[in-house]
Amino acid sequence: MPFDRLTGFADEIEADFDAQLRTLNALGVAGIDLRNADGKHVLALSADELRGLRKRAEAAGCYFSTIGSPVNKVDFTPDNESAEFEKLKLSIEAAHHVGTDRIRLFTPEVPEHRWHEETEGVMQWMERQIELAQSAGIVLLHENDARFWGAIPQNSEVLFDRLGGPYFRAAFDFANTVLIGFRPFHDWFPWILPYVDTLHIKDAIDGRVVAAGQGNGQIVATLRYLNEAGWDGPLTLEPHLSAAGAYGGFSGPDLFRVATEALRECIAEALKD
Repeated sequence: MPFDRLTGFADEIEADFDAQLRTLNALGVAGIDLRNADGKHVLALSADELRGLRKRAEAAGCYFSTIGSPVNKVDFTPDNESAEFEKLKLSIEAAHHVGTDRIRLFTPEVPEHRWHEETEGVMQWMERQIELAQSAGIVLLHENDARFWGAIPQNSEVLFDRLGGPYFRAAFDFANTVLIGFRPFHDWFPWILPYVDTLHIKDAIDGRVVAAGQGNGQIVATLRYLNEAGWDGPLTLEPHLSAAGAYGGFSGPDLFRVATEALRECIAEALKD
């Protein structure tokens, strides 16, 4: 059945990793996007801790889909470029330890009045990271987070036209683009289709994040279009229904269930004849 590969940022459920696994099992979600586990950020976890998480996940019938790194959530400066390159190295090590070949990241933040003039600099920054990922057998997934250069559709189109390929793809987030005044289906599709690896599922309306299908994210229309186009990638729950911050969000087990059920309702609607 289309759209049956569900994953999620399980740290939105609870800090305790075993509690995360129990909720995912109850909801029939097998994939985990690793950002925090047992109260520690993924880049702060030791190799032994990461390998231990993998064993616990596999014992529960789950797997790690993506490393939810914070790489590039910084201002566009030379010092930050070097620091983020080192963070990406740590993210790659984490990916290898938990058995995934995919890392979520961003583009750096550039003031709006410098978007055009800094294009080449952003391209060079990202190209260096893509080369590192390719050498390690890792696919980088760019998320269109609301505060960063690649969140703007026209900037992201340049980014993927220049650098998109098997080691640099998109994790498209519906709510993020609604929150800055764009419409997912109208402003991002079909040009982004060849590059989309996964969809981040949260919706938004009137400046707040809501469950899938309850906002202006055009999720049903987009899923219908993607199904007709033959796309069937992962759908990643990142609900942010209780809290949202610069480096993540929280929902709790009950609202995570609400988000999961809302997504399944959107899928059913999109697949209606």
